[in-house]
Amino acid sequence: MAWHRKYRPKIIAELDIVQVRNSLEAMMKAGKIPQSLIFAGPKGTGKTSASRILALLLNDPKNEELVDQLYFGKSSKKKKQLIFQEPDSNSSLAEKVYRGQSFLVHELDAASNRGIDDIRLLKERIALPPQGAKMAVYILDEVHMLTTEAFNAFLKILEEPPPHVVFILATTELQKLPATIISRCTLLNFHKASEKEILRSLERVLKAEKIKYKKEDLIQIAHRADGSFRDAVKNLELACQSGKLQMEVLKAYLGQDNLIYIKELLSLLLAKDVKAISLIFEELRSKNYQQKDFYKDLLEFLHNDLLINLGIKEGAAFTEAKIDQFLLKELSVSNLQQELPINFLALELIFLAIIDRSKEQEKKQDNSEQNNQNSLLSKKTIFSKSKKKSQIEVKKIDTLSSEIIKDKNLVKNPVKNSGSSLSTVSPNELWQKLLEFVAKENFSLSALLRACRLEELINGTARILVFYDFHKEQLEQQKYQTLLDQSCQSLLGEKLQFDFILSKAPEAEKNDLLETAKDVLI
Repeated sequence: MAWHRKYRPKIIAELDIVQVRNSLEAMMKAGKIPQSLIFAGPKGTGKTSASRILALLLNDPKNEELVDQLYFGKSSKKKKQLIFQEPDSNSSLAEKVYRGQSFLVHELDAASNRGIDDIRLLKERIALPPQGAKMAVYILDEVHMLTTEAFNAFLKILEEPPPHVVFILATTELQKLPATIISRCTLLNFHKASEKEILRSLERVLKAEKIKYKKEDLIQIAHRADGSFRDAVKNLELACQSGKLQMEVLKAYLGQDNLIYIKELLSLLLAKDVKAISLIFEELRSKNYQQKDFYKDLLEFLHNDLLINLGIKEGAAFTEAKIDQFLLKELSVSNLQQELPINFLALELIFLAIIDRSKEQEKKQDNSEQNNQNSLLSKKTIFSKSKKKSQIEVKKIDTLSSEIIKDKNLVKNPVKNSGSSLSTVSPNELWQKLLEFVAKENFSLSALLRACRLEELINGTARILVFYDFHKEQLEQQKYQTLLDQSCQSLLGEKLQFDFILSKAPEAEKNDLLETAKDVLI
């Protein structure tokens, strides 16, 4: 039997949505369960499971006296207030109820039986009490699909239901129910399950199956489930086919891992690499990634990173709070879900526009610095004591200025590997040639390298500054190490040793995007 059916909650205490569990437990303690309930919420949140548990609870021998008193008007022999007890989950009746094979629970699809004639038939059915039991539970699934005439006919049934019947109206669209129906029922909201609630459900399943697990793997499964217990348990079963939890198997089935691409795109955005960003979007399109899921995961990632920056959540932040806020604002006001002939086009254009604005600001900053340097140059020339001395000073300043403008990221040390073919190439030229060569072989590796900086090249060892944990983890993978070795062998005729060092991002680069963020947020 599939796990999502095998491990359905069997008693009220096992329901994983805290709000629903607390509400039903409060009803049990009060000894009052209404005859008309609305269970409103998305799929896979436990509406059917809760309905079946209630049917079993109302027919459990332990609760017979209270049921007689509450629904049939019989007086109780006990003076103290009675409360409902949890049902016996191991009885033969319980097994039938949990499987949906019991005459106590009648599940009707209101989407297929939505007319007034269907409600008339229902009225005839509920007139007969269940054989060998006290109470029958009728679940009308997707009840919002009933016609106006059907709702009017059903309203009369709700006003005076037979004593042996409990109605549960299940819907995913509460707003479509008439106010007259809602006012005659007790409403329970089955909201999307939180990550914590899904983890509780998954841990219960793994404990029953005696399978060891890592908490971070369960968190990934919970995240993919989008608030649905059913989807979470289905994915868990896929990952445990071999008898142990293997996330690689699940990823192979699902075929997508949005988080890897999200981190890479954001890193490239910070690095302002337009070409690499467009190449990633091309790969997303070629692999048929789902826009809706990707956008949702992107917004959730940025929001979660913002909460980490604000100290609300624990963990290592990916970028700065201002950048999180800026990107969330940009993406929230954009119509990313619009139907366009090209998938991901809206998001791609937003990323490119942000980079354009950032580069425009960088140009303004460079022009301002150049004007300041020109002003300084003019003063040096005017106040020089002699024409010869003035010419020397102007030449020095002009040379220094041009060097600064030419390359802001000068390598500290020149190549110190005489006798090697490396000695004929400057470090910066070598780095640029390597980037161009790698781009032809593997764009992902090229994108990662472009977001780094070559600090120095000494005796065949290149010290590379890496500004993000994720980049360092990726670059140190064996597949990328092999690609780098092959690229250096093909380009230079010999291998280089790469030493990736985690470092703070250059302030100038950070400030470009931060300034853009500040301008938009103000």
